[in-house]
Amino acid sequence: MADEYYPVPPSFGALMKRQFTEKISVEDSIAQNISLYLASKPKEFHFDHNYGCIIHGYDFRQLRDTPSKDQIKRSVEEYLKKFEPRITIIKVDIEITDVEEKVEGGSPRICRYIQIVISSTLVQTQERLKDMKFRLVRYS
Repeated sequence: MADEYYPVPPSFGALMKRQFTEKISVEDSIAQNISLYLASKPKEFHFDHNYGCIIHGYDFRQLRDTPSKDQIKRSVEEYLKKFEPRITIIKVDIEITDVEEKVEGGSPRICRYIQIVISSTLVQTQERLKDMKFRLVRYS
């Protein structure tokens, strides 16, 4: 069975359009908030120049080294503590995988998948939430 990932939207507008057309659960609301953060570059929003994931400042070819992964992990943890008070973080994992994709009529390309898995509990009920999985993809 394939893993299910929460979508990381291409833009804030794409995320907001879905939010206003249907009622969503608390878990999905939290996942959307995290998706927005992961899709945003630092200094992209005027309300807080620190808002946005530092992952966009990295050359994805250099993300294999441990210091980079640790910095991204710390950044995600700090974001969650500051902007997502509805959950208590248990663990944040970052995994980087390279996959060769065949392109019809062309030579294969390498995709770098950055998977972020967040384990948490809901503050209000102390209920353990299912792990939230997010995946960012970059092509070389």
